[in-house]
Amino acid sequence: MRTAFAKLMTHTLTIRKRGRNFTGDFSDITTYAGEKGFIQYGKKLVTNRKGEEVLASAIVFLRDDSPIDPEYEYWMIDQTSPYIREDMEVIRVDPIDDPRTGKTDHYEVAVR
Repeated sequence: MRTAFAKLMTHTLTIRKRGRNFTGDFSDITTYAGEKGFIQYGKKLVTNRKGEEVLASAIVFLRDDSPIDPEYEYWMIDQTSPYIREDMEVIRVDPIDDPRTGKTDHYEVAVR
């Protein structure tokens, strides 16, 4: 990740991997506290995994070493600093690759 881009990651986040039990209830499987990212608030239409258009309330930018897995379906993100905003449901995770190297540069995560 570029140093200038990494300096923009000024928000502190908690990323929660969620799972479902046999009754369909969610619970946290793993929690990653103290992650750095940046949240750009504003409404944006995005397409979810099912191909439906959904209104996202923000885009979360995460570093390339973030624990989020784009292939896993159930994630929640909480902003803990500088402001507190909890229970942002992940709609879609997009890995953004550096075209020069082909490696993931950062993640853009649509949340509601």
